[in-house]
Amino acid sequence: MKSSYLLFLLAERLFGVKLMGAIEILPWRPSRRVPLSYSYVEGLLDYRGAIYPVHNLAKRLGLSKAGPIGFTAGQLESAAGEQSIILLEENSVPFGIVVDSIMRMMSLDEPAAAPEKVRGVDPKYVKGFSREEDQEIMILDFERLLHAD
Repeated sequence: MKSSYLLFLLAERLFGVKLMGAIEILPWRPSRRVPLSYSYVEGLLDYRGAIYPVHNLAKRLGLSKAGPIGFTAGQLESAAGEQSIILLEENSVPFGIVVDSIMRMMSLDEPAAAPEKVRGVDPKYVKGFSREEDQEIMILDFERLLHAD
């Protein structure tokens, strides 16, 4: 059975989220900081009268992009320039995630079960994997990701 997914890049890896839970895609914008929150919580975002906690997904998963090296190391990129915020809802809990870029929407088969080891990501946060056009797409378990610590 196929479902619609929204695909996005994070630290040069391809991830997917079920489109059914997606509410809106916004260009990156600063959110209201929350004192004493987890380091991966960017802040709170008021969108159409609803408050969304916004999570930096790369920080939460411990992923990082390869940075510039050599003579380009001194040049800083505008990290927020290309990023987007995806507003989602999982089990009636609204939240937002910061991603590097939105790729596209597509229909995918239900993901295969997650293996015991996943390169660079804690396997308990992975629902499974799907493949499309020779690319591996990691499907995350947001319920575990946002409520586990």
